[in-house]
Amino acid sequence: MGYAPEVQKVVDRARALVPLLRANSAKSEEDRKLAPDCVEALRDAGFFRMSVPREFGGDDFGIRTQAAVIAEIGRGCASAGWLVGITGAAETLSSLIPDEGAKEIFGGSPDVFVCANGGHHGATATKADGGYRVTGRFPTISGCEIGDWMILAVIPVVGGDGEPTGDLISLAAPPGDGRIEHTWKVAGMLGTGSHTVEFDGLFVPDSRSISHPFDPEKGLLNFPKLETFAAVAHRTVAALVGASHGALDTVRAMLDKGKPLIDTVYESSLDSPVVRQWLAEATHLVDAAYQHLLTAADLFDTSAAAGSMSREDRTRARMHMTSALDSARQAMAKILDLGGTSGFSSGNPLQRFWRDFECGSHHIHFNRLVSIEDYSRSLLGIDPSVSTIH
Repeated sequence: MGYAPEVQKVVDRARALVPLLRANSAKSEEDRKLAPDCVEALRDAGFFRMSVPREFGGDDFGIRTQAAVIAEIGRGCASAGWLVGITGAAETLSSLIPDEGAKEIFGGSPDVFVCANGGHHGATATKADGGYRVTGRFPTISGCEIGDWMILAVIPVVGGDGEPTGDLISLAAPPGDGRIEHTWKVAGMLGTGSHTVEFDGLFVPDSRSISHPFDPEKGLLNFPKLETFAAVAHRTVAALVGASHGALDTVRAMLDKGKPLIDTVYESSLDSPVVRQWLAEATHLVDAAYQHLLTAADLFDTSAAAGSMSREDRTRARMHMTSALDSARQAMAKILDLGGTSGFSSGNPLQRFWRDFECGSHHIHFNRLVSIEDYSRSLLGIDPSVSTIH
């Protein structure tokens, strides 16, 4: 893909890391966390600060730039791309923290990794002198073992009797202050290290807390807009589009080396006109995935500049995101055909790109059925929206 010069410069920085990410992808998967060499390379390249406000030394890049970079990182390792997307999401929420707390998080360096829960947990918080004490388990926290900070989002506050007060808060704490339970046992995206973090009465000061008053008509206040959550999902879609590109790179290298077409008259697979056609179609589908991805990115960037995003544009952007994954999935099917049975060998990175893509793309935020229904409702002015977060 080609980008504007200022974007291409950052993408080239990410492209330089692809060999390292690929070389460590098996280790990241085996250890169920991103390999230390990859963490430090991403940090040194400035990819943990893409969403950090400029006042704290961050780059505060637009969504198009972030998507382009994350896709390139995903081209090397889908888990690495996912984690870069996740830290950008958490930094967005942490921007609501009081200045004192934001300085504590980003003041020492903007190159910090911030992880966050997705809001689904069983934890509670109790008011304490000067802050809160949080107790409970937060499942599937991507990057918790490499995180400098973790946003504990949307926690109900309970009184001394354990009964809910009706208040909701979000807190920022180092994940290492809790107990990390290695629960991430899935088929793909193992390098994200999306384990469970448990806290038992951890004290978090008011300076690192965000209060979310509830309005019956407006919902949660002092909370990111719906389009912000959609843009968060968009960053992780970029990692998966990049994974389809990485799979294409892998099979193209196999074909260029003369991969045989067993039990046929062709000495090399590329001697077959149908194989060449399949390669062209797979390449086109990956290109189409990028186009959908970048169209959605431009919708988000335009809305950010305008200060708001209409429901129709938000649902349109989400449709482009799911269409990006559809195109990438169709490409992956052809790529696997081209790779043949050798592509499923445990030593072949093709099978890892495939597993990572399938696991990541089945996240609930990418549910195509919901995307289509919400888009059609917005076009026809039918209330309410089906999705409560996008």
